[in-house]
Amino acid sequence: MFSQASRKASKPQLTSVARAPRRHRSTLSRPDGLRFRRALASLAVVALVAGFGLVAAAPSSAAEKAQNYIVVLKDGVADAGAAALAQQSAYGFTASKVYRNAVNGYSATLTASQAQRIQADPSVDFVTAGRTFQQQPDLGTAASQETPLWRERIAGTDSNVRRALDRGPDRINVNVAVIDSGIDATHPDLNVKGGVDCQSGSPVDVTPVDVMGHGTFVAGVIGARNNRLGVIGTAPGTPLWSVRVVDDAGLISEESLICAIDWVTSTHKDHDSSNDIAVANISIAGGAADTPNCGKGTDPMHYAICRSVRAGVTYAVAAGNAGEDFANTVPATYDQVLTATAMGDFDGKAGGKAAPICGTQDFSKYGQKDDQPAFFSNFATTSEDKAHTVAGPGVCMLSTWPGGYSVSNGTSFASPAVAGSVALCISQKACTGSAEHVMEQYLSLTKSYTKRHHDYGFDGDPVHPIAAKYFGYLTQTVSF
Repeated sequence: MFSQASRKASKPQLTSVARAPRRHRSTLSRPDGLRFRRALASLAVVALVAGFGLVAAAPSSAAEKAQNYIVVLKDGVADAGAAALAQQSAYGFTASKVYRNAVNGYSATLTASQAQRIQADPSVDFVTAGRTFQQQPDLGTAASQETPLWRERIAGTDSNVRRALDRGPDRINVNVAVIDSGIDATHPDLNVKGGVDCQSGSPVDVTPVDVMGHGTFVAGVIGARNNRLGVIGTAPGTPLWSVRVVDDAGLISEESLICAIDWVTSTHKDHDSSNDIAVANISIAGGAADTPNCGKGTDPMHYAICRSVRAGVTYAVAAGNAGEDFANTVPATYDQVLTATAMGDFDGKAGGKAAPICGTQDFSKYGQKDDQPAFFSNFATTSEDKAHTVAGPGVCMLSTWPGGYSVSNGTSFASPAVAGSVALCISQKACTGSAEHVMEQYLSLTKSYTKRHHDYGFDGDPVHPIAAKYFGYLTQTVSF
């Protein structure tokens, strides 16, 4: 998960050994998160509005420092590459990446005065300074577990749907992108079809790898096979595509994130329908408010996601782990995404009767109870945010890890449970049509199931509300 750097996390530090069926991660730490920070190399000469739009810049008498900027061109510009070349010549810079799918524009290293001149170009819609994200450790847990109880919680133990899915590992054929630290393509539990590396800001075809493990964990929650090995994901065996945006230092630039969104969108514009990404998971949370008009003129990441949704991609994102309203967290607060909060389950069953124990870790010391919101989870308060909020299991999560399996906690892992549920909904033809319609149908089915089965939900869902905190209905796969 990515959370704002200026927010100092108050969550307790946990370090322990996570035991797993075959291999384990030896050290895990606290709630999953990647911290956001803004690069302001030109602070003395540039002012930014809350949505990161450029509003003023003046030449400095000293040599100006340069930083990354995102330049969004007007929709009427037919060739973003040609426009970038023309502006390079006019303003004296070199574009590092041209975007043609989710965004019509480019990224470049500019001084503030160059950015000001480019903003005034008649072909330019808006210019913003690029943001940077930094990885924060996950909340780890000591655990000894053989089956993913979280999956039993949302799939049920006796449903016909689950039995049908479990007959084979590759019955689901919905492409899901994991925009994260990569995926271990050699893991036998994962159906990894391919992927790209966007660390540089440009998509590079690669054999996916994951040196950090976060993306592989997310991938397992989405689609670990039912192959008599390890764990089973929400949509077992569904094709996974790795889109790496995290560098070896744990940093993620906005340039790389827009590259990822742009690449995912491009799969709908080529001649190969077999690679069309239907669902994308982004476990990212940066400190910023929602922006009107899909971020046009102020927020290029919001702008890119909106255009990607219009192209046919449904996005699931994490709400964040600060235990606060996610109204000031992006992309969680964007109305066009499914935002996943986290709840805790310790026995794979509804009812709240289990002790909050995960392996050797007693979560009661943090006030956590079975079938209640995760103590670290962000939540919604506004009607706009409530409309696209859904809950997923996010405590004591068992999933794949490079070379083995691991246990961890966080809204980063509630989000892929939602992404996998959407993929399953699409595969069962319960969710059809545009990405907007898929999102609406999925939310409607999830709400309807809990309302018809009051004992399915958890304390904190809309049927069993907690004052001033909205966590959404718990995702499910039974009704699909």
